[in-house]
Amino acid sequence: MLQVLGMSCGGCEQRIDAVLRRVEGVRDVTADHTTGAVRVRIGPELSDRGVLVERLETAGYEVVEGASQ
Repeated sequence: MLQVLGMSCGGCEQRIDAVLRRVEGVRDVTADHTTGAVRVRIGPELSDRGVLVERLETAGYEVVEGASQ
């Protein structure tokens, strides 16, 4: 799970979903703007989860450090 700041509506959830699904190895994304939680299910081909943080930050969101599981 990632804790993401800057989500304020359902449109943000959809944008995050679209951004992360373009990453090879991402199998499923669930974003909740009310809690700031983004759950990402990944396959074994995605060994560097840092790419997820990078993509979210490039899209204008802030990922809270230490919130990744």
